[in-house]
Amino acid sequence: MASKEYYERWLKIKEDFEKALAADQKIQDLASDSIGIKPQATAIEIVARVYSQYCILYNRLCECYDQMDQVQRRPFIRQIIDTITCRLLELKSSLETVEAFEYTYTDNALKQMLIIPQDVEILCPFFYPFEIRQKEMQYIIDQIFAGNRIGDPTPTQSELELREQQRLEEEMRLKEEKEEEIRRKLALGEDIESIHSEVLSPEEIEKRRLEEEYNRHVNNIQRMERSRNIVRQNTKKINKDKALYLELAGLKKPEASPYMKERAAALIKTIYKRFMEIKREQKRENKVKEKLQMIITSQPKPSQKTELKRVEEIRRSYRQKYHEKWLEDHIKEKAHILQIKEGHIMDDITSEIREWFRVWYNKVRTFDEFPWPEEGGSILVVKGETFTIEEYIEYRAKEDKRLKEEAGNPKTKQQIKAEKLEAKLEQRRIEKEALEKEKKRFSDYRKSRLNPANDPGVFLTVGKQFERLQEAWKDYQTQWRNIDVPDPPLEVIKGYIKELLIGTAYQEVHLQLRPIVDEMMRLELEQLKMSLKNDYNVAGISKPPQSEKRKKPRKPKVPKPEKIPPARMFQELFDEGIIKQHKRLTIDDFWGDRNYAAADMRAVEWTPSFPPPCLGDVREQIRIRCLLTLGSSCRNANRSILLVGPKGSGKKTLVYALATETNSILIDLSPFNVYNKYPGPKNLKKMFNLINKVSRLMQPAIILVSDADKIFYKKVPPEEKMFDPTRLQKDLFKEIVKPISEKDKILVIGTASEPWLTKGAVMLKTFSSMIMFPRSDYGSISYILKTVLMKYHGIDREFNVHSLAQTLRGFDINTIRRAIETVLDGNRIAQLYFKPLEPAEILKAAMDDSQGNYIDPFDYDMFTQWYLASSPWGGEYAYYMMMLESQLTYKLKEEKKKKK
Repeated sequence: MASKEYYERWLKIKEDFEKALAADQKIQDLASDSIGIKPQATAIEIVARVYSQYCILYNRLCECYDQMDQVQRRPFIRQIIDTITCRLLELKSSLETVEAFEYTYTDNALKQMLIIPQDVEILCPFFYPFEIRQKEMQYIIDQIFAGNRIGDPTPTQSELELREQQRLEEEMRLKEEKEEEIRRKLALGEDIESIHSEVLSPEEIEKRRLEEEYNRHVNNIQRMERSRNIVRQNTKKINKDKALYLELAGLKKPEASPYMKERAAALIKTIYKRFMEIKREQKRENKVKEKLQMIITSQPKPSQKTELKRVEEIRRSYRQKYHEKWLEDHIKEKAHILQIKEGHIMDDITSEIREWFRVWYNKVRTFDEFPWPEEGGSILVVKGETFTIEEYIEYRAKEDKRLKEEAGNPKTKQQIKAEKLEAKLEQRRIEKEALEKEKKRFSDYRKSRLNPANDPGVFLTVGKQFERLQEAWKDYQTQWRNIDVPDPPLEVIKGYIKELLIGTAYQEVHLQLRPIVDEMMRLELEQLKMSLKNDYNVAGISKPPQSEKRKKPRKPKVPKPEKIPPARMFQELFDEGIIKQHKRLTIDDFWGDRNYAAADMRAVEWTPSFPPPCLGDVREQIRIRCLLTLGSSCRNANRSILLVGPKGSGKKTLVYALATETNSILIDLSPFNVYNKYPGPKNLKKMFNLINKVSRLMQPAIILVSDADKIFYKKVPPEEKMFDPTRLQKDLFKEIVKPISEKDKILVIGTASEPWLTKGAVMLKTFSSMIMFPRSDYGSISYILKTVLMKYHGIDREFNVHSLAQTLRGFDINTIRRAIETVLDGNRIAQLYFKPLEPAEILKAAMDDSQGNYIDPFDYDMFTQWYLASSPWGGEYAYYMMMLESQLTYKLKEEKKKKK
């Protein structure tokens, strides 16, 4: 796609973004005005429409940010993406609150918008894996994962001498072995071949290995071809000898008559003609079904994703060249401004600050406090964020009144302390009353919902991230409103705008010089204050009026340089097996279909039903609550999440896929992985320190706690006591989860297969969010069967996957795939043409699989009961069901009265 087309797409995105902001503003108005929405399904649709609009915009914005060639527009788009991410997480939380469920369904809103669920599927943006981690850290990771030891400490002189001594001893040993071999051959009279020790580089060794492999393949092909020719010649000779023998012995059957030959040929023609007609009809039907996606061809067309990725990489290279050129010109322009206009800029800043001094002196005969450098210095004066004259007059009146009262009745230190304590207690009392009032209001609200006549409806929450999103959009519009026109010059579409570059460089020079001017003006202000104080003393005023003292802000802590190099820390954790190389998967490798009926079944007003989620719904949850969270800097993002589900349900697969798509390092803190590592309290503390430092230096990072339920055991089974699985129970939250801030691109993911054996409260404190994995469902299994089986050319395109999918419900996906691979071995594939595959064969293989996992509804009921009892959504679900039952009872009573 050309740069102009991306620009036109961006103009369209701007229009859609304005519409989404307007729709979101309506939600904010409903929430701030406390307007209830009835029925429940309507509230869901209102929030879901805005949520879906933002999902579509998010994907389109990420694509524009990745592929757009205009250098100066991209930072603004990135800012909009960051804020829209936080708003998406907030809307997802609102949807869960309105639906009172962890899984939410926007299908009814999508119908109104005429789009499909795949259109609102969040995709992993390009900048997640490639613009977060520093290049130096990525180099360390690549080198250590490739087997190069770059993290080892620098050897001392004694260690170098020891290594050299060991090398010489090894050479001496090899030399003695060669001499011993030569003496042995001389004693036995064997030929002595000249042995040349050859030292090859790694590249030469690899080249030689490839040559040997190539020659081996060539020799195999030649040997097979010679064997085939010999077998054909021998077969031909045997058949010829047999025919000659039968002819000489008089046993050869006479040839058929010409009439019989003609009849046979006619029969063959008729049958072959009918066969070809049936084949052509079947081919036409298959083409129609293939277009309608009723069947899957065994030879799919080449995917266009490969070509698309190639084009995207080319565009990224062009974009990088534009960025380098812009950076070079920016540096030149900044140096030019410093050289030519440094004095003028400093004079302008000085005049601006002196005018501020003059205004204060002329109006109130005093001076305001100069802002501290940590606050921004005189930048606050320019922004108007300092004390105004009106605020000073009001402050001065209160201060004079306070001084008069103290002069008449001075307070002791004990009285002042008692007043402060009393004010503090009063503030606590007010907060407690407000909390109790809010609890009472919430309780009354829930009670009122039990009767449909008094039901106020659903109240939406005010979005705290909406203002940030508006500010980001306002910043862009302020800069680019007059530039984004339908037929712009070329520099607006790609490259950079020279005028904006000059303005940005001038602004940076201005910010660079302002602290220098501020220091000089602080000294000048001190002199002015001294002169003013002398003037007041001459006038007989001992204590001149002063502005309110500014509290000195805390200086930001400068991070101390690490004593241990990052490569060494990473190498140590990698050697211990705590940092691991994971499987390269994608989220799309977690196969599963969505529950398309859930939205309609939940939307029934009085008697809704709540079908369980499907595997595709889990994938969507991971995209929103893990993928978005890992790349965001949002306060409302949960940085620790627990994946709960049966064994083999795909929990680790999704973790590996998430790490792959975000280019995250995987730190494995599973109890069976660390039980014998860093023994003792001090070493455990060291391990936590290393993990915290490495995860922040190398972020994005995923900390995997597989079998997290074993860490929080109520009672450790005897067979697992030797592994001490509860070793991390006390420190996991305090040392790993709690220190994670909103700016850290770190995610803690735990997996649990037997959560009912744990101390639920302690585990849920560590993992603040939870995703429940369902049993394998009919839709997901039928999709998997079609996808896997139809890759085999001999499988009937009309193979009955539906009945097989119904039968295989409860088997995990890996068991089903293994069953297919077991059945369709080489011999069975060769027989498919004349012996079609039967569903019973796959079912038998799945049932005979010793590693297979099957969860029946009764076993899964243990997960459901634990989830309802322990999850925060369990209580919400119980109240929601009680409310529906109560409203239905009232409705039936009213209908009964009307009939009478």
